[in-house]
Amino acid sequence: MASSLYSSTPETTNANRACRVVLGPCTDGLRDVLRQEVPPHTFPNVIKQNKLNLPRLTAVQRDLILPNHGGYKGIYNDMDISLLYILLRNITNISPHSKGWGNDPDPHDTSLSANIERIRLVRNRCVHSCDPFMSNTDFNSIWSTIRSTMVDLDVFLVNGNKYEKAVDFLRHESMDPENDLHYEEELRKQVEEDKTTREMVDNLESKETNKVTHSPKCERYVTTE
Repeated sequence: MASSLYSSTPETTNANRACRVVLGPCTDGLRDVLRQEVPPHTFPNVIKQNKLNLPRLTAVQRDLILPNHGGYKGIYNDMDISLLYILLRNITNISPHSKGWGNDPDPHDTSLSANIERIRLVRNRCVHSCDPFMSNTDFNSIWSTIRSTMVDLDVFLVNGNKYEKAVDFLRHESMDPENDLHYEEELRKQVEEDKTTREMVDNLESKETNKVTHSPKCERYVTTE
């Protein structure tokens, strides 16, 4: 009886399938966009030139792309959606979509930045619920967004329909709930890291705004910004 509580259902399969496509084709698509915009062999110089433009990174992100010794030597396969989004937004020449980076893009906007934004938003949406379930309605909505987004990325990357095929394959591939649970856990980890970083930034900005320094010359306290 207890085991039935953990058995696979259409809702758990939906959740695992959505997480898998986000961590698979969607993430790989963003990696390919970054490779096209910033070829890996140029990355160390580009990141050094733009590091002041970056928002606060997690310790893991900073150690990866700005190590204390040497420079990043990878080909972006070790970067997750969170870091890819930060880099695509801050160190490339990709123009922001009509609603601006960080906002929901216009539904009819098929620009590169709008599709990058959609992947970030879909990732967040996949882990919005604390329960590993996703209704058919939510799943179909998410999958429709992902598929159209990846079709657009295929056009940008001029790679035929590589990611469209990958999305269609995962739509019908059989799922093993136990093996695929790690996809959901990985997405949750990414979102929690994002949340922690934002909280750190908010706290630092609050402390900086409220910080007062004593001015001997004026004999009063001055609030610094």
